Amino acid sequence: MDSTLTVQDLFKLILFLLGIGVGTYFILVLNKINQILGQAKSLIDTNFEELDLTIKQLPGISSNVNEITQEVNQTIKDITPGVDQLINNVNNISGKVSSITESVDEVTEKAEETFDKVSESIVDTALTFQANTKTFTDYINIIREVFEIIKNALSKK
Repeated sequence: MDSTLTVQDLFKLILFLLGIGVGTYFILVLNKINQILGQAKSLIDTNFEELDLTIKQLPGISSNVNEITQEVNQTIKDITPGVDQLINNVNNISGKVSSITESVDEVTEKAEETFDKVSESIVDTALTFQANTKTFTDYINIIREVFEIIKNALSKK
């Protein structure tokens, strides 16, 4: 049993074995594809009526989607001016609120200034009255002393 094996024969053997491996893999892939197709056919057969009904309703559904899209576009066109006017009104109201806030701030500042001035005037008046009261008391004491001196001078005579 002596036989010689050439390199060419070796490559042919390797290619032949590779071909057998690829063929086996191809057969396994075809078997999986066949199983998947069988399951798809079974699913279609089981749900044939529902699929048929759905396919028949697709034109109506498509028509409804088109109508809804047109209505939404028209509604957006109708609403757009109102939204613009609403934004303008909000901006105007914001400006007026800012103006009112500024006016309230100004009035508060003026009231504070007036209160400060009135408080200062009351304090000044109280201090002046206190000083005048002391002076008035001093005048009364002086007048009393003058009367005592006159009384003493009259009583000595």
